[in-house]
Amino acid sequence: MLSRRTALALPAALLAAPAQAQGWAPDRPVRLIVPFAPGGSQDILGRLFAEALREIVGQQVLVENRGGAGGTVGAEAVARAAPDGLTLLLATAGQTTIAKALGRRLSYDPLTDLLPVVQLVDSPVALVASPQSGIATVAELVARARAANPPLAYASTGVGTNTHLIMEDLAARMGFQATHVPYRGAAAAFNDLVAGRIPMMFVSVPSVLGAQQGQMRVLGVTSRQRFPGLPEVPTLIEAGIPGFEASIWTGVSVPANTPAAIVARWRDAFVQALGTELVRARLGTLGATAVGGTTEAFAALVQQDYERWRRVAAPLNIQLE
Repeated sequence: MLSRRTALALPAALLAAPAQAQGWAPDRPVRLIVPFAPGGSQDILGRLFAEALREIVGQQVLVENRGGAGGTVGAEAVARAAPDGLTLLLATAGQTTIAKALGRRLSYDPLTDLLPVVQLVDSPVALVASPQSGIATVAELVARARAANPPLAYASTGVGTNTHLIMEDLAARMGFQATHVPYRGAAAAFNDLVAGRIPMMFVSVPSVLGAQQGQMRVLGVTSRQRFPGLPEVPTLIEAGIPGFEASIWTGVSVPANTPAAIVARWRDAFVQALGTELVRARLGTLGATAVGGTTEAFAALVQQDYERWRRVAAPLNIQLE
């Protein structure tokens, strides 16, 4: 159980509507499928929760990396697994809402073959500009982009990724065009931004936290409130983009038809893990904020996220295999 001190330190939504599921527990080791290669931020998160869950559920939780095709290989493995509570997916938008919104060819339906359990964390992204661009604020970026001929270029971590779609959403809302330059991963994109070959992009908060002073100009973050690790950086809402929020969320899903008691037990277990000192001490360094909350809230987020990216992607004619 959470101590009173720990409980008081957590967001109210994280503790909302406890399921009180006591009728089921895993009777053998559990697989937590991380749909990405070892070493990345999602892999680190998965291993962190696996360690915290061991004592909570009384069984080993074994991380299994199933990378490939933007995370859809791992998601498919979970969608096809037995709905017995012994196979979990560390879910992100890439293999769920974005994959479906882009019309990607999938052997599973992320909205019907996977059942949301709970959102774990939320991580905003940051809008950044290269120092050589001369852009110092969000307002300056928007004004420059509106006037640019040819359009300003922006980097992303790949076609159909969060960093691609978030910039396209911003451009559509603020009435400018920009030329998309996709990279195969964050490192190459970041290097060209720092060198001044690309004037702007959205990057993950951990990339900003790990950057050296002067490598980029951080114009704003996409969270509703300022990110604690970057207290001097305004939100895009504060910077004049009404209602603009976006995040890289991570949650847990299970195969469809998993019994409600099992879903409830895993929801409670992951919320309890969020309250442990082990997890809480690491989230800030990963640029993540604990969320928790109810299964219903996570299901609503997944549906809303899908509708948003479908709307953004519709005019872009993105082609993915």
